[in-house]
Amino acid sequence: MDPTPTPTPTATPTPSATTESTVSHSDRAFMKKAAKAGMKEITVSQAVMGNLSNAQLKAFAQQMVTDHTAANAELMALASQKGVELAAKDESSLSDDWSKKTDDIDRKYVKEMVSDHEEAVKLFEKATKSSDPDVAAFAQKTLPTLQHHLMMAQDLKNSIN
Repeated sequence: MDPTPTPTPTATPTPSATTESTVSHSDRAFMKKAAKAGMKEITVSQAVMGNLSNAQLKAFAQQMVTDHTAANAELMALASQKGVELAAKDESSLSDDWSKKTDDIDRKYVKEMVSDHEEAVKLFEKATKSSDPDVAAFAQKTLPTLQHHLMMAQDLKNSIN
């Protein structure tokens, strides 16, 4: 007797995966803000790197690209696992704006990095308290790097001024 063919199963989320509707509004907002902030750090740092005159600041800009690229890759994976879509924003106008700045670019860049990292540290500190253990773990893992970036940016700002 031929067994009755079973219908092909449809893809269902794994038990650990969740849909965007089950992710809290604050966690979705955190992931979107964090992705946008990380992309900004990468875009601005890449745009100014060739125009910076301070060697330490050039090294800092390269570290921003490296570290934020890695953090954004982790964030994208987390967002994908959670079913949160992070739109890739076109940052070409931001890149153009910063690449055209040459007057006092070192000071402008480091001032921007201090301001951006102050905001990022606050954002990630809040996210460490997320009720979602994956979001909290990502924030806890990334926060020390952001705090270090802020400290480095503040030190560079003080040495340039």
